[in-house]
Amino acid sequence: MIPIDLSVLFSNLVGLFLLIGVGFFAVRARLLPAESSKPMSTLLMKVTVPATIVHSMLRPFDPGFLRLGVSIFLVGAVAFPLFSLLSLGLSRLLRVPQDRRGMWCCCATFCNNGFMGFPVALALFGEEGLTLTVILSIPFNLLMYSVGAKMVCMDLPRDGSAQAISWGKVIFSVINLSLVVGLFFYFTQIQLPQAVRGPLDYLAGVTTPLSMMITGMNLSQGKAGDIFRDRDILTAAGTRLLILPVLAWGLMRLIPGLSSLVLGAALLNFSMPSPAAAALLGEQYGGDTQTAVRAVFVSSLLCIVTIPLVSLLL
Repeated sequence: MIPIDLSVLFSNLVGLFLLIGVGFFAVRARLLPAESSKPMSTLLMKVTVPATIVHSMLRPFDPGFLRLGVSIFLVGAVAFPLFSLLSLGLSRLLRVPQDRRGMWCCCATFCNNGFMGFPVALALFGEEGLTLTVILSIPFNLLMYSVGAKMVCMDLPRDGSAQAISWGKVIFSVINLSLVVGLFFYFTQIQLPQAVRGPLDYLAGVTTPLSMMITGMNLSQGKAGDIFRDRDILTAAGTRLLILPVLAWGLMRLIPGLSSLVLGAALLNFSMPSPAAAALLGEQYGGDTQTAVRAVFVSSLLCIVTIPLVSLLL
């Protein structure tokens, strides 16, 4: 069993949620135009997130830690495809409209393990927990930017006006290529000069606040009251925050010899809200961005309560 400091957990979640508010009020106060979220999203997806991934891999190689890393990688490689199938089935059972079903599935399946999971894992489990979270992000990123992109494109019109997204394009994205680069440096232990490492440090520090602010900027386009009357958003948040994490916990408990640290780090990440990247994918591929930002907002708000509850299972 791993003790969880709920005050540290709550403080991190509130801080990240307040960053959403910064983006929201920056647009509402007309400090920034709402249209600026699109180029900022491109900056995030193609520059700062890849830099964060590479930066997270620039750590000493630990052979004794390799077994834990393999364990959590396999957990993620099984869990996210399973979540995808379950979300698709639930979307049909709950009669989510066809024109938002793909984004609903994306927001229910995938979690904000990078933007929120990294800082929370570091606060609760230290460097080892952060490293495991980074390893868990490998299958997450491979599926989020391939299967997740395909989910987003499910909502596009089928009249030929939507641009087709090929598997090659989403698999060989900048995000996934940065994973390959990061793993190369991790296993070879090649040391980057400080002139290169310094800018990577700065870019990595930008990712979390920038992603949350973009979410708030997108959210500013709708009416807050409408969000909590949106049945589909509430069901997506419930699936993401409670149904899938509890199911994952039950399945992980059946794995003999699974480390309590792996269990804790994985469950924490599976309990995270819908990923801000869903809205970014929506902007990139022309998907239902409003459904994404609503799901991110509601799940980010509710996770302040649900993550401490789920953590009681540890």
